Amino acid sequence: MSRPPADPPAMPSLLVFAVAVLLFGSPLRRLWLAEGAPASLPFIVWLGVIALGGWVAHRSPRP
Repeated sequence: MSRPPADPPAMPSLLVFAVAVLLFGSPLRRLWLAEGAPASLPFIVWLGVIALGGWVAHRSPRP
């Protein structure tokens, strides 16, 4: 039995999810949660993830 083909719009969404997990779930978050970092930096990181998701959604082909 062969695997069904992956839904093309889902693949870029998974990439954005993987980037978000990397930023928020790994030790990499220590870079933007450092003691002397500005208080707005976590919000800027979230805004970047949201903007990346919006860009990917806009760029992906419509079914």
